[in-house]
Parts: sequence; C-alpha cells; structure tokens
Amino acid sequence: MALIPQFYMDSVVSIGINNNGKIKWIGTGFIVSKAKDEKRVWLYLVTNKHVLKNKTSIWIRLSKEGDSKTEEIEIPLLDQDNKSNYSVHPDSEVDIAAIFINGQYLTENKYSTGFMDIYNNAMTSEELRNSGVSEGNLAYMLGYPMGLVNVKSKNPICRMGCIARMSNEQIEDTKNILMDIQNFPGNSGSPVVLKPEFTSITGTEALSRSVLIGIIHSYIPYEDVLISRQTGEMVEIRTENSGLANMHPVEFIRDVVNMEYESKNKES
Repeated sequence: MALIPQFYMDSVVSIGINNNGKIKWIGTGFIVSKAKDEKRVWLYLVTNKHVLKNKTSIWIRLSKEGDSKTEEIEIPLLDQDNKSNYSVHPDSEVDIAAIFINGQYLTENKYSTGFMDIYNNAMTSEELRNSGVSEGNLAYMLGYPMGLVNVKSKNPICRMGCIARMSNEQIEDTKNILMDIQNFPGNSGSPVVLKPEFTSITGTEALSRSVLIGIIHSYIPYEDVLISRQTGEMVEIRTENSGLANMHPVEFIRDVVNMEYESKNKES
C-alpha cells in the first residue's frame, strides 16, 4: 500500500551549483502548479530563499520521458538587467522562494516531472486543523540531505516524523509549524507531506489522503557544554541538531507562488 503518491515523489528535485566544473548538490526543491486557465497550468520551483541567495544560477536534475536516466538543467537566477528573476516572501522571517519553470521547454525536450497542485494537493494550517490534524500526526519529509543524490535516478530520500506544535500562537509568533524530524544540510527546501490516516480517536476525524503541508527551512540547535574534569571550567561549546525542525506552512508557499504568478503574468 503506497502512502505517498508517486507524482509527489517525482515533483522533488535536487538543487546544485557549479563548483569548479562539477555540480555540488546543496539543497532541495519541488515543483508545484497553479492554474493559468481552464486548460493550462503554470509550473514553479519552490525552495528556500537562502538556497538561492547570492547565486547567478542553479542546476536541477530531471528525468527523461521513458528513461530512468537523469539530466542536469541549468536555471538562470538573473534576468537581462542582472536582477533576480524569482520571487521571495516579503516577510524576512519567511524563507521561501519560487521561480517560474517553462513547461513548454520541458515538454519539447521530453523532460519528465511530477508536480503538486498548490491548491488541490496542499492544505494550509487552518485547513489542517479544520480537518482534524493536530500534534502527533505523522508526516514525511522528501529531500536530499548531505548531498545524497542517486546518480541513476532522482528519487528523494524519505524521512518520517510528526507534527510537534502547530498552534495559532506558534505560527503567528514564528511563521512555523514545529516538526519532530531529523533535518540535515541539503534538506533545505524539502516538502513535507502528511501521512494519510484511516483511524482516529473517538470524536475526531481522520484525514485519509496525503497532502503537502509545508516546506522545511532549518533545524533548532542546542548547545552541549564540555566541562574540564580537572579544572571544572568550560572548555568547549558544541552546537548539535535537536531533532526539531522549522517548517513554513502552505499558506506562505501560496503567497510566494501567487507573487511569482502575478510577476510573470504581467510579462506575458
């Protein structure tokens, strides 16, 4: 029994930069769609804005139609006026960026990718609460931690965790849902999708479908202090991963996608 739709997995891409002629994989992104009209959708690459910061271009890996092999595609991040050609959230505390992806180019060159509809395959924090989702619900993070990219396929690494805190106060104060999940470098920009549930405690509902619930952007560190046995004095402070991760909920992703949609719609 599959718990994650395959097109969710196929929407996730590794993001890299050119490092002396070789591609260094530094983060994760995922493709979402927004309806242009009744017959067409526009595609967008969503990731963290810190993944794109101070870069002139990035590389992503896509599969070819009917072929398990992948190819690297360069995506420019500057326009003809040397300005950023992508949108970022106007709130400095929200670490999300979105860039328009030319679907016609992908089709003409027979590239294959999945994509998640930013409305039909996603739920905001309010929509989740109204559907009975709360702390303890399980979720999957899809991405490429520590540059672990499979050379023969673009399948992401799936890690499971749960919603640790998603109160209104939590989101208003921090712009985050707190996740209990192991997030490492390379997971920046990873989508998080809810595990479908078919049972629930009495008096509550179970959400029986998998939906996008947010984007990972950082972990919460803690400090481990080393004390000298001989002197009793502090000799070193180490910063460790607490296992708690910050995830911006879907409403902030929609904000940025809509901004990028309006920006490119004016140009077309």
